[in-house]
This record gives sequence, structure tokens and C-alpha cells, in this order.
Amino acid sequence: MKILAPLGSLQEVEMLAENGAEEFYCGITPMEWIEKYSPGVWLNRRNPFAGVMSLKELQNIVNASHSYNIPVYLTLNAPYYVQEQYPMLLELITRCTQDIGVDAFIVSDIGLMMAMKEHVPAAVIHVSSLAAPLNTGSVQLYRELGAERIVLSRSVQIEEIAELKAAAGDIELEMFILNDGCVYEESFCHTTHNRAGAFCAQSQWEYIALPTDGNVSLNHTERQALENQVTDYREFVWFVNDCGCQLAQDGLPLGPCGLCALPELYRAGIDSLKIVGREGSPYRKLASVQLVKAVVEQVRAKAADDEIQSFARKVRNQPSFCDSGLMCYYR
Repeated sequence: MKILAPLGSLQEVEMLAENGAEEFYCGITPMEWIEKYSPGVWLNRRNPFAGVMSLKELQNIVNASHSYNIPVYLTLNAPYYVQEQYPMLLELITRCTQDIGVDAFIVSDIGLMMAMKEHVPAAVIHVSSLAAPLNTGSVQLYRELGAERIVLSRSVQIEEIAELKAAAGDIELEMFILNDGCVYEESFCHTTHNRAGAFCAQSQWEYIALPTDGNVSLNHTERQALENQVTDYREFVWFVNDCGCQLAQDGLPLGPCGLCALPELYRAGIDSLKIVGREGSPYRKLASVQLVKAVVEQVRAKAADDEIQSFARKVRNQPSFCDSGLMCYYR
């Protein structure tokens, strides 16, 4: 069970490697792509400036990471790509595989997976959560397509893992452990990370309209119940959106968290724990890695489940947030 950390630049490699990162992932948007497609079409599911801007910098990142024996995975996880984009993508994958030494590609588009296996068979595919690996059928499909790892969607819960693991066979499984939620099922959602912005995460939206046309009458109890639903949903959205995109007073990141579930994830055979946040500040990444490492060390030391969960809550240092259950990936 390795700790997978996000990278935004070469300067972050040493800092994160020395503090517990065991795998890295990053994005890249070459200038050729920006000139042809941007600003309207993103290569990854992040703003181009949240990742690496040149192959030279990517090479330096890979070299530095490999000096720590840490693999580097490159994201190609837009919801889809069109046929005319494949030649540029395949050229990028070929160079990154043969010349730069990227260890794997996190891919969402099934057509691109098939093209990679045909044109760049040496490229290792990790299936992105954006490809909707939600059930045994999808896991078996990606296994047939030659994937070596599958990043399970955020909505997958602990009780579903055993069946998915059996369907995956020898394929590695990766799950989210810290930072960034999604109000909807991200793999079916095109509302965020694009020109529309993350409007689903805006708390000022009116999520429900109370009937006022006279055809439906509500008594006080029914009206109060509907108003409570609005309040509860706003609170849920606030937690999903990293508690208002802020850090706690002690500097630790707030937002979705799966630390209490680590003993069960470990027993279920999860291979990698994904920390989200390529676009985050270096300090947020550092604090996230340190937080996950502290709890993972308890698991590796074979501490009792209740001790691990108590420790996780202690290091999070947000008892009211933990008690709410709304900050939990795995309830």
C-alpha cells in the first residue's frame, strides 16, 4: 500500500520524497497543444498551469524521482479525446516512454488506451477514475484492454472492494485517500474543470425550490424538512469542496479524507493511496503526504483498528468535522 503524491514541479520532488511519498503523478501540457487547442481544450483534467509545461522539465522530474527509486505517472485524463488529437497524444506518449522514462500513464479515454496498445505497446496504462471503473464489468473490460492498474472512482465503497479485487485479478487497485471530493460521480460529469467552472461546488446556489404554485400545500413540518434538506446539502457541498478550499489553523489540509478506513483498505489489498491536488501549493502537498504517512506507519506497524482510527482523528485535529461524517470518503 504505497503513498501516491501529486507533483507540480521539479522543486517538489525532494521535499515530498524525503517526507514519505512513494509514487508520483503529474500532468503535462506541451506548448504545441496550447497553441493548437487552448484555452478551450485541456489536455488533462486540470488547468495547464497546474502541471509541467515542457518535456525538458518532465525529464528532470523523472530523473530526480528515479534517484529516489520513485516511479512517475503522467496524467492523460481528459474525459475524452477526439480522433484528430490522437497523433499528437501518441507522439507524446512515445517520447515519454522511450526517451524520458515515464513509468505509466493515467488514461481515461478507452479509444486512447486501444491506440496506445497498438502504437506504443511498451507504455503502461493506469485507468483513471474518469473512465468510470465502478463495477466488476468495467474492471474486467479494462483488464482485457491491458491495464496494469485501475484507479477506482471516489464513489466506490469499502464493502465493494472484495468483488472488484477478484475481478481485477493481478491488476493493481488504487483508491483516493485525501483531498478533493466531487458532488456528482466525476466520471459522468462534465461540469467542472472546464469553462463553466465548478458551479456545483458553489454554496450560494438554490438547490431546491419550494412549491409555491398553489397546487401543492406544505404544512410547517414538511416545509421545515425541505429547508433542512437544503441546509444539509449545502453543508455536504462545503465539505466536498475542501471545507471552502481552506487549510486548518495548524496548516493541515481540510476536505475529503479516508484515513480512518486505512486498516480495511490494507486488508482489502489496495495497492496505492492517491493524494489529490496537483494544483495545490507545495505546503498543502507536503502536509498531505506527512498526514497520510503518519497513519500508514500505524497500519504497517500492525496497530489495532481502533488505535489507528483514534490516531487518525487526533492528527486530523478536527473532531467536529470527523463526527459529522461529511468529510469521509468511506463512511
